Amino acid sequence: MKSQRQTLFRSLQIFFATIFSLLCGSIAGTAILSVIFSIFKAVFGAGRVSYNSLTNNQVYLSWLAIISEAAAIFFIWLFNHFVFKIKIKFIDKNFLKALIIGFPTLIFIVINFLVLFAKAIHLSFLNYFTAIVLSLLIGIFEEYSARGIMIGNLDTVDDQSKFSNYSIIIISAIFFSGLHLLNLLSAASLPVTGIQMIYTMSLGVLFGLIYLTTKNLTATILFHSAIDMIAFLADPNAIFGLGNSKVNLLDFSINALILIVACIYAAWILRMVKKHQLNFS
Repeated sequence: MKSQRQTLFRSLQIFFATIFSLLCGSIAGTAILSVIFSIFKAVFGAGRVSYNSLTNNQVYLSWLAIISEAAAIFFIWLFNHFVFKIKIKFIDKNFLKALIIGFPTLIFIVINFLVLFAKAIHLSFLNYFTAIVLSLLIGIFEEYSARGIMIGNLDTVDDQSKFSNYSIIIISAIFFSGLHLLNLLSAASLPVTGIQMIYTMSLGVLFGLIYLTTKNLTATILFHSAIDMIAFLADPNAIFGLGNSKVNLLDFSINALILIVACIYAAWILRMVKKHQLNFS
């Protein structure tokens, strides 16, 4: 067991380890595809394709995103295996209850579906393939880190100074939201990143509630991946950081309201669990 101060310091380490894993994943993805390009050039000749034309190709960008995210999962796993050593539960007998508690996330899924149908855009096989594979990889990486490692860390404090369950959920949600500051390194503007941080904090509250009360990371991965997949299909360019950069006050207001509702819902569920109206033993 650790004190609150030690646990918060370890939480900060987890935050930077997660960012470092993402950066290492990006470097690894670029390096792997560079090797593949060199082999391709050696086999088919330099005149067939240039590196500049390749890196502007959507197929290249799709595989770069997929390989980079897969590599990031490997790096954060290494951090946890050798440094943090947090035991993570992926699934147990409470899986169905985890899905029930996560029911409000259907709001996000429905909203993304409405956006997808409203745009009525033509999607290629590559769009579907990238959205499905990448959303699953992102779901695994972010849930493993933000819920599995972070909540596992916050939940190991000495009983005399233990964080409340609600505090654990909020801290992990702030951590999850903070990761999206990295979007500023892409084409995302400050207002768009701000919207994303409010939006992801709402999801972080709900996903944190699911994992803390049921210890089912698979459930949060499924919810997370479904939301991202539909969003990527609605705006394939968002995968590469090239999505819409226009937001307004209404966008902020709606997302702030969703965050408030998510926090109220989490407090209500935790109260029911405490009163044993919901049994997760």
